[in-house]
Amino acid sequence: MAGKGNSLSEILDQMAVKIMMVEPGDLSVVGDLVNLVEELASLAGEKDSPLLARMAGEFHKVLGQVIMAELPDSPENFEALGRAIGIMQEVARKGPADELSKGFAESLGATGYVLSEEFAPGESRPAAPEAKPPAASAPAEVPAATPDFLQDTELLSGFIEEAFEHLESIESNILELENNPGDSEIINNIFRPFHTIKGVSGFLNLMTINKLAHTTENLLDDVRNGSRAMDPEVIDVVLSVGDTLRSMVENVQEVLEEGPDKFKEFDISEYIDLIHTIQGKQSGASPPAAAQEAPAAEAVAEPVAAEETPVEQAGPAKSVPASTKAPAGGASAPAKPAARAAAKVGASIRVDIEKLDGMVNAVGELVIMQAMVRQNPLVSHIADPKLNKDFSQLSRITSELQKTAMSMRMVPIRQTFQKMVRLVRDLSKKSGKLVDLVMSGEETEIDRNMVDSIYDPLVHMIRNSVDHGVQAPEERKGQGKNPTGTVRLSAYQKGGNIVIEIVDDGHGLNTAKIREKAIARGLIRDTDNLSDHELNNLIFLPGFSTADKITDVSGRGVGMDVVKKGVEKLRGKVEVISQPGEGTQFVIRLPLTLAIIDGIIVRVGSERYIIPTIAIQESIRPRREHYNTVHGRGEALMVRDRIIPIVRLGRIFGVESEYDDPCEAIVVVVENEGRLRALMVDELLGKQEVVIKSLGGYMKDIRGVAGGTILGDGRVGLILDLAGLIAVADLRKEDTAEDNKASVEVETETV
Repeated sequence: MAGKGNSLSEILDQMAVKIMMVEPGDLSVVGDLVNLVEELASLAGEKDSPLLARMAGEFHKVLGQVIMAELPDSPENFEALGRAIGIMQEVARKGPADELSKGFAESLGATGYVLSEEFAPGESRPAAPEAKPPAASAPAEVPAATPDFLQDTELLSGFIEEAFEHLESIESNILELENNPGDSEIINNIFRPFHTIKGVSGFLNLMTINKLAHTTENLLDDVRNGSRAMDPEVIDVVLSVGDTLRSMVENVQEVLEEGPDKFKEFDISEYIDLIHTIQGKQSGASPPAAAQEAPAAEAVAEPVAAEETPVEQAGPAKSVPASTKAPAGGASAPAKPAARAAAKVGASIRVDIEKLDGMVNAVGELVIMQAMVRQNPLVSHIADPKLNKDFSQLSRITSELQKTAMSMRMVPIRQTFQKMVRLVRDLSKKSGKLVDLVMSGEETEIDRNMVDSIYDPLVHMIRNSVDHGVQAPEERKGQGKNPTGTVRLSAYQKGGNIVIEIVDDGHGLNTAKIREKAIARGLIRDTDNLSDHELNNLIFLPGFSTADKITDVSGRGVGMDVVKKGVEKLRGKVEVISQPGEGTQFVIRLPLTLAIIDGIIVRVGSERYIIPTIAIQESIRPRREHYNTVHGRGEALMVRDRIIPIVRLGRIFGVESEYDDPCEAIVVVVENEGRLRALMVDELLGKQEVVIKSLGGYMKDIRGVAGGTILGDGRVGLILDLAGLIAVADLRKEDTAEDNKASVEVETETV
């Protein structure tokens, strides 16, 4: 939609700019061309220019065949379409001519398109019915009972992927607009994704999506031209429409993956009526500054301005924390064309996820095989300097290849963080609290496979912070705090880990109440002497809750155990740190990648185990005076004035150890969730990055084992899951204590 009041020449000028910007595979710009040529056909009919209307109709059909992949979207075809637009510009300026009609036909013919029989040069022939824009501009109210959009699954898949990106952009910009009302650039950033979704969905015959996007686009156009304000009513309806469009696209994806029987019909009549009602209201809004200067934000006053539009659309969505205000003057000035052209040097391409994972797995196998060849006895005994040099070079190349492959799996956590802005907004309105969300570290990269998995834990913790942590404004005032609470969400890389923190300035955890609940539920005993940190982390146990009142947000005793399980599934750990009256801090630590782990290889008997480096505090050979045993409680070591229980790996895994005396063996001190344990092993074999292989079949649920790997000598090593390992060791210790207690009771009775 180019804007109201445009002339034929202005529309054609915009088309000329668009065709210069389009690149193969760029559906968004092709969608813009579709909308422009539809407007051109309609306006040409009104202006009594039948030849131009027929040309627009033919051009529209060519674009349709390009989108449906019936014609190649090659640079040569776009060049031919550019020539056709130039001829239409001549017709608009000079009127019809046989040579122009012939040149137009030749230009379209160069794409492989066969012109319709109804198309003929000359002003005398009436316009053909096909010159009218197709049903995309007037979609049906209700879709067919069975989907008829499965003609091109590859194109449909591309639309689904791009639609999700556009919807994320819409939501982030809407939330940004709440903090920067009247910013015309943000309004344009909201308008463009609706515009693109409308255009492409029309060609794919997704008529319900098309109509809802088209109706919302009209409402946003009223905002752009200043006829109404972007007030809370409009913001709420646009956010709701975005949620509904996402559900529709998800259903299309489900149909594509599982079959037509999954198709659902969506009733959008309420949205259509609501938007029409809003449009009918008199808002008395004064046009924003940009709208006063130019009636249509996308109108081509100068070719430079229009040229920037598609690049803006293709770029990443801006991410502004909920509490961050834009600097005076609004958004920064658009970059010059030369700067934008330079930015294209770092262009990216879409790669199928399965292909990427396949490459990463293949590179992992290559690294393993390279190590196996290097350690083969027949090769390792060859004292050839040239061979050793070649092996060193091969090792460097495979290592670099592995790092590059792994970096391709890394994506910024920005998209996941931006979803929290909407969550906090909705929770604040529902609870009647004032909450600012401050985000940092959105550029921190995380393994692509973790992005979806970390979403649910973040949602639970953000909900917990808003619902349980931050107090109501009146309560905060009474405590001398700012009525508006703050939740800080940050991410950063530390060592080999990604750390995500959620901090609120609420009232903190009630440690005494947590202890009471834990004792009442039999989770701990009255005599247990637990630190405040250990007590606070009991909230991660299943069903544990201290909420006095159940709300529709939280308090049902579910959620925090989901957080812990979700994080541990990613080989990470989560802990909570709280200060009464000051607030609560949740800390999640995740590995950089799920495919490779940095670990220490240890030997127990004839078996090899890998301990994640992140969990290791130190390794020592115990001294006799530091070793002690407690009857019924197991063995322990005094390390740096702390008593640490000993865990014999040989006994846990049923392997015969070389050493039975801990003072002759090696112990590796590890930490998990604040708990220290001394793992007793026979030998340290060295530090190594290993490729993780999942254990399938009956071995996949073994507690204490996170996976396996193939070592350089071709043997399999088990990667230890410390949380599960400690749980198993503690359980065995309790069983031993109960057995000893029973034995003592029997002996007493006998006496």
